[in-house]
Amino acid sequence: MKINIDIIKKIIYLKKGNMNKVRLIYLILSGLSLGLGVCIYILFRDISHLLIIEKMNLTGNAFVELKPSLMNNVLKYNLPDMFWFISGILVLRFIWFPKKREQYIYVLCFYLIGAVFEISQLSKNIPGTFDYLDLFFISMGALIEGLLYKYYIIRSMK
Repeated sequence: MKINIDIIKKIIYLKKGNMNKVRLIYLILSGLSLGLGVCIYILFRDISHLLIIEKMNLTGNAFVELKPSLMNNVLKYNLPDMFWFISGILVLRFIWFPKKREQYIYVLCFYLIGAVFEISQLSKNIPGTFDYLDLFFISMGALIEGLLYKYYIIRSMK
């Protein structure tokens, strides 16, 4: 499979100088955030029950057992959700970077969908386990990303 460099350049770069770098940084940080969440999940959770693992007939596990404690449970259960959520926000900021109004709408919708999905796990119709700490960490991740965006990115572009 050959990758067309011109298409990638059109996706990543804008016509204004510094915006190109900021937009590329969003894409890189999104990948790192997603990767970090996946690594934590794979290292500290038993993934042998996942459908994709069963279908691919994969054996072995990188599972590291942690002693039960609040901090270990936060690492094991809540931080991956936070990193995945931040990754989604960063991808939306990357895609809609030149269009601020659309960016705000999509990021707000993403916040709402994440919160509704977590809260709907109370009904047992949505797979997963409801956890107040998930809501807290997702909110903290969104707050930190929003503050960094507001105070560093928006101010630097003025």
